Amino acid sequence: MSSLLLSAHILAYGYTFGSTTFHSYVSSVRAFGVLPLREFGKLQGQLFPIHFLTQAIGPIVIGLTAPYAIPTLGLGLLGVSSATGLLDYLCLLPACQKIKKERLAISDTKYGGDDAAAKAKDPEYQKLTKQFGKYHGLSLLVNLVSVLGVFGYAFIIGKNLTVLKSAVPK
Repeated sequence: MSSLLLSAHILAYGYTFGSTTFHSYVSSVRAFGVLPLREFGKLQGQLFPIHFLTQAIGPIVIGLTAPYAIPTLGLGLLGVSSATGLLDYLCLLPACQKIKKERLAISDTKYGGDDAAAKAKDPEYQKLTKQFGKYHGLSLLVNLVSVLGVFGYAFIIGKNLTVLKSAVPK
């Protein structure tokens, strides 16, 4: 077993799980609570591409750096996590970004940038908000599946490290 490969594997896992979990369930929640909605949207617009690419590429790096044969379950967990990150990045993120731009255009042109007035008065803005909610809800679900896939893989790592440790002479 190469200690370099094992180190790369652990670091890839730690980065992928840690960063995606922290962004999903700590920093995003906190930012939503303290930033004005438009500023929060700008922040997320810059972070989401990195976040989803990490979810898509991270599991591949984890798989490529494994210093042991990954069982079928582990490959499945990493595959699902990667695929859901890719789905978020390629499909759901662009759909949400398009809807957000359309809502901002309505708010800016008809209501002078007053998002609350647009939300309260404009039927097209309201329709777009419902549509955004559907895509965003689906993205949240897909994100959860990705995080759970990587989380589940922790048990594969644990089992294999136990086996590797018992094979090392004392």
